[in-house]
Amino acid sequence: MLNLPDLDIESEINREFSKAQVTKIANYIGADTERFAILMNVFLRGQYINTQKAGWVLSECADNYPLLIIPYFRNFIQKLQEPHATDSVKRNIIRVWQYVDIPDEYIDDIYDICFGFINSNEAIAIRVFSMTVCYNISRKIPELKQELRLIVEDVLMKNQDGSAAILSRGKKILADLKKK
Repeated sequence: MLNLPDLDIESEINREFSKAQVTKIANYIGADTERFAILMNVFLRGQYINTQKAGWVLSECADNYPLLIIPYFRNFIQKLQEPHATDSVKRNIIRVWQYVDIPDEYIDDIYDICFGFINSNEAIAIRVFSMTVCYNISRKIPELKQELRLIVEDVLMKNQDGSAAILSRGKKILADLKKK
């Protein structure tokens, strides 16, 4: 952990917000679970704009220290099940799930949530990240591959003239699912 002066994480999130600021806060948090808990409190319970900003820092922290998020899987699932969860919250949680090994005890819930997002009216990033999460889970549980293949085919058929991100990710996942 860097020897940085104490920062008030929530205040820093409220200051001007840029990639440099995100990096500064993420470096301050490092692998420190107590500092990460403060960030998670802002992300899970803060006001909309703070939650959005904290999500960017969360992604950076999870990229650098993925084990930090393990105690928060249940919180993430509960947050996504809230009726008014914002796109920012959904996008940041699911983005992080793409890059971590999901503990077995949460696989069913996470797969169900993400599977439901794939062919929905959610924002494109949420749908694309959800495809990846479901694909990663299907690599651990091969019985899910057929179901996932069918929904990805359906999404691709419905979005032929749509989002480049959906088409690109969907085709990549579908090609891999068909190989195996």
